[in-house]
Amino acid sequence: MTKQPNILFILTDQQRKDTLTTYGDLISETPVLDQLAEDSTVFENAYASCPICAPARATIQTGLYPMHHGMLTNSYNYGNMIQELPNSAELLSNRLKEQGYQLGYTGKWHLGSGVDNIKADDYIQTYMGEMHFPEITFDYSATPEEIGYQGDYFPGHGYGGHHYPEFKRYLKERGLVHQVEGLITGNYGGHQAGEVISGIESTIEHFLVERTKELLSGFSKEAPWYFQLNFWGPHEPYFAPTEFLEGYRQRDMPKWENYQGDSDNKPRIHDLKRANDPAWSALEPYIQHYFANTSHIDYQIGRLLAYLKERDLYDETIIIFSSDHGESLGIHNGLCDKAIFMYEETCSIPLLIKGVNQQKRGRVKELVSSCDLYSTILEFAGWERERVQRDGSSLVPLVTHETCSWREAVVTECSGIGSVMFSQRMIRKGEMKYVFNCGDIDELYDLETDPYEKINLIDREEYRVALLDMRGELEAWMLAHNDNLIFDYRYLRMRE
Repeated sequence: MTKQPNILFILTDQQRKDTLTTYGDLISETPVLDQLAEDSTVFENAYASCPICAPARATIQTGLYPMHHGMLTNSYNYGNMIQELPNSAELLSNRLKEQGYQLGYTGKWHLGSGVDNIKADDYIQTYMGEMHFPEITFDYSATPEEIGYQGDYFPGHGYGGHHYPEFKRYLKERGLVHQVEGLITGNYGGHQAGEVISGIESTIEHFLVERTKELLSGFSKEAPWYFQLNFWGPHEPYFAPTEFLEGYRQRDMPKWENYQGDSDNKPRIHDLKRANDPAWSALEPYIQHYFANTSHIDYQIGRLLAYLKERDLYDETIIIFSSDHGESLGIHNGLCDKAIFMYEETCSIPLLIKGVNQQKRGRVKELVSSCDLYSTILEFAGWERERVQRDGSSLVPLVTHETCSWREAVVTECSGIGSVMFSQRMIRKGEMKYVFNCGDIDELYDLETDPYEKINLIDREEYRVALLDMRGELEAWMLAHNDNLIFDYRYLRMRE
């Protein structure tokens, strides 16, 4: 690669990979991403570093697992070591700048809320007000601008992004009103769903694409650019425009293969995330809105790709599409949201990488992690591979079909969410999957015979050898990755 390529990274929030036809057979319609998959390397076995928003996003910016970058759960939740992403020289943005890249960012951030915003947050001040966060003490706020990006800072989680002044200004300048009707809530983990009746142009997704086009048009043609577009959806609130929702409302939602039929020996902690009413009829409206939201985002991505093609930028731009983690949508008798459980629907992620001039397309079966994206992007940008390997490894050899040795196992970690601190490690090797649940029953699944993870094999004598092998693999991984949980893991599991 003689010329530094432009790099566009499109990241969705909480999107199940099987919502893309290239991965599954759901009734979700994503024609744009399906076509992008035809032009791309499709990673069939990609996993999130953590099935929670902030830790997974911090991994992309650092190349580190949450246990090493310190954002173990969502910012300003119990159990976090840091609340605002530190500005270190090793950050993705700072290393891209060293290679002469122009940097842009818009959409969900969730790697800091800002000191002033936290001081004004009634909930945090009421329930955590006596805590003296170092970030507040030292008046440090993590913003995209602080770490080198040009574009927008939408502090905190965002809850769909609808309340930010930049979006409100966009609506006002165009004479638009964002109007949601038919609100449903109260069952699926407190999630909300609703119908946007004011048109596609009034949505946050449309605004983000318009903003991306505006920022890209301001970049110099004399230097390469890296741009990260971050949608808030399809994460709840599932606010979907009528134009996309109507089609799904007319269709029955087939039950998931793993909606029912679980073995009795599942961890009790999973009940923390179960819907108030797990009946399929009570879950269907949320699923319809989620699918509609997914299809709408797909449409908006199509608008951006059309923009690149109109300006002869598509072929010379590396495009990466992924999600921070997945979504449950009522699996295993009404589980909602993510974290606490390590099922494929929440831990595995979509990952497409389109190369320059659509070269080296194909499907990759190797086990990869969102930890790998950091070094992948930096190698594409011109860094030597060995200088940018951190907790992950560059995926460039897999994209270019270079002969290389690759890992045999991949790990997802979790340390709890909200006020619940709960240590977990999931390891997959081949078709076997083991979950260490500290303080609860462990899980063992054979994905070849049980791809929907209904039957926990942890107590099956015929799988005893496989269990010991997977426990040994996890111990070896922990040792190699300096995972401090190894001492407790050894005490609790390796003495059995």
